[in-house]
Amino acid sequence: MGAPGWRKQEKIAECYEAACEELHLPENLYELSFECEDGRPGMGFRKNHYRIGRHIDRFGKNIIITDRSDWSTDEIVQASLDRSIVEQTFRQTKDDDLVAMLPIRHIIDDKIRCHILSCIAALCSLRLIELRLRRAGLDITAATAMERMSRLHSCLCWHAAKRKPLRLIEEPTTDQALILKAFGYEIAEGVLQKISA
Repeated sequence: MGAPGWRKQEKIAECYEAACEELHLPENLYELSFECEDGRPGMGFRKNHYRIGRHIDRFGKNIIITDRSDWSTDEIVQASLDRSIVEQTFRQTKDDDLVAMLPIRHIIDDKIRCHILSCIAALCSLRLIELRLRRAGLDITAATAMERMSRLHSCLCWHAAKRKPLRLIEEPTTDQALILKAFGYEIAEGVLQKISA
């Protein structure tokens, strides 16, 4: 113990509390104990395993605060999950590949309304795609599905006996085949066909 201040129990306790506050840790994770042995001060510093375990158990968990006291726990959790869908949709409005609400390059009110309506229709279509995929057992976003399907290529094949080329689709991957199946289609011999019931 260098400086005289460090010999005071109050000073040591204050430093410990300040360090916990700076690290955003509760003060009760460790226990400080002070004792005097043969006229010399001593200090003990020990883990509180119970408190540390409780603190670790809370990592990665959300605390939902609501004023809806008449709702059941399931309704509160579902409302919270629905909020995350709204936040994801809001992020999609900034995505140039999907919706791109901004920038609005119109100055006439009717055209601005038409642009916003088109964006809302696009968001609804993306959500319908996700619902269709989920019903088929695929838990992926519409953006992910579209990105995977964009890698499904086709080619033009010329046959000597025919005057026009034939467009054939390459063999789909497992994910691509599942996405097609969710919408009632399959690729047979290079041709997109509706799955017969």
